[in-house]
Amino acid sequence: MSVKREKQLLNRVFENVLEATRRIVGAVTRLTWVTSGYGWFTIVAPILVASPSYLSGKMTFGQLMVAVGAFNQVQTCLRWFVDNFSILADWRATRQRVASFQTAVATMDRLGPSVEHIDLEETENRSIRIDDLCIAAADSSIRLSEPHLEVTPGERTLIVGERGQGGAVLLNAIIGIWPWGRGRITRPPRQSMMFLPARAYIPPGSLRAALAYPHAPGDYEDAAMTGALTDVGLERFKPLLDTTDRWDRRLHEDEKQTLAFARVRLQRPRWLVVNGAFDVLDAASRRRIEALFTGPFSDVGIVDIGQDLDQNGFFKRKLHLVTDPDGPTFRPAEHSVSPAV
Repeated sequence: MSVKREKQLLNRVFENVLEATRRIVGAVTRLTWVTSGYGWFTIVAPILVASPSYLSGKMTFGQLMVAVGAFNQVQTCLRWFVDNFSILADWRATRQRVASFQTAVATMDRLGPSVEHIDLEETENRSIRIDDLCIAAADSSIRLSEPHLEVTPGERTLIVGERGQGGAVLLNAIIGIWPWGRGRITRPPRQSMMFLPARAYIPPGSLRAALAYPHAPGDYEDAAMTGALTDVGLERFKPLLDTTDRWDRRLHEDEKQTLAFARVRLQRPRWLVVNGAFDVLDAASRRRIEALFTGPFSDVGIVDIGQDLDQNGFFKRKLHLVTDPDGPTFRPAEHSVSPAV
């Protein structure tokens, strides 16, 4: 039964692809009929119009050819729109996409003005403190199992949540890019923190640039970069630091997340907030990276929003994400505001 259901699901997915392909083929076919048919019609039309005068002897063959040539010159000047219709259609579609993106960006600052907002404060206090936090997500409310949480420097805290939007929304709330909800978050300055999502971002360019991101590659010495790669188990990539490649495709998921931790090792922030970044590592890589934070980087505070896979007591404190389906929700699409003209 499961194989049958999977086959039905795949058939529905591919049917959508085939339907879109049929619509594209049909539109291109109709456009080709119009453009090509117009071209052939303009070749025959002047001959058909002038042939009665030629056959009756009122027009010589030379005069017929002159009339045909004059008609062709006129229609060549007038058929610009026909020849460039497909280009204009592509330009119009691109313009619509850019305009819709511009409209979305323009409405972001005025999105959801009537919805409660989380009070996010950036202070010189070295701790992260969360009080009475309730995040308005798309389908439910998300809160912590404890109303008050304070994480001190060097402390490692695990917030256990199910896979899905809950961890990402909490991470975005701590960063400050998801402000909807209520409660208060107090955290150190942004420059002292690093945030790692569930999927590591690898920018295009050289491996050196990817390792130094978001800083310039020249901000770090070669010894520091090679040391960072060695400490996380990526020493085989040291000769390739200056190689430009699609590293987001060349590296598999474990290597990309390990490279993100090498970035942490190189830049050494005071705080690290991650959303499942430890969970995608294999057992050997995870042990190696945990050893860094229990050894030379034990002063780095860690808040991990992920699964309860801690086997060796790496995290000293554990909380849970609680989902309340009856709590306040926020869907940006339902609160969008049209920009002023």
